[in-house]
Amino acid sequence: MEPVLVPSAVEIIQLALAPIFLIVGIGTLVNVATGRVGRVIDRARWFETLAREQPSCIDGKARLEIRTLNKRMRLANWSINFLIASALVICFDVILLMINGLIINKLDTAILVTFMISILFLTGGLIAFFFEVSLATASLKINAAKVQQHSKDK
Repeated sequence: MEPVLVPSAVEIIQLALAPIFLIVGIGTLVNVATGRVGRVIDRARWFETLAREQPSCIDGKARLEIRTLNKRMRLANWSINFLIASALVICFDVILLMINGLIINKLDTAILVTFMISILFLTGGLIAFFFEVSLATASLKINAAKVQQHSKDK
């Protein structure tokens, strides 16, 4: 019979630290994404005020920007949801790591599967964030082109 080596509490905590640092990184990404949502909301409120005070100013270009803001909001929300789901699954993974250190049954497969799921959620969050940033950059290029055209007209 082979001896079962039970890791010490310190070793278990050391194993759990790497996923915790990943959660910190995800938290930073969520902070950035929520900041972008705030900017989209501010711009949408500006359009609401403009529509209320000067409805004639809401032309086709304004409607296009409002649709773009709506798409950006949706992408940013998807990004935040995926990132939060990733962090939650990582928390579950850390719990499994702790339980794995306390019991003799090996949960290695479950730990790896939950980690892979968290990475999938993280990837989804980053893809949604990428598309939101790309959409914002594309609309900025359009606005810059309008400004250049306007200055040439004068």
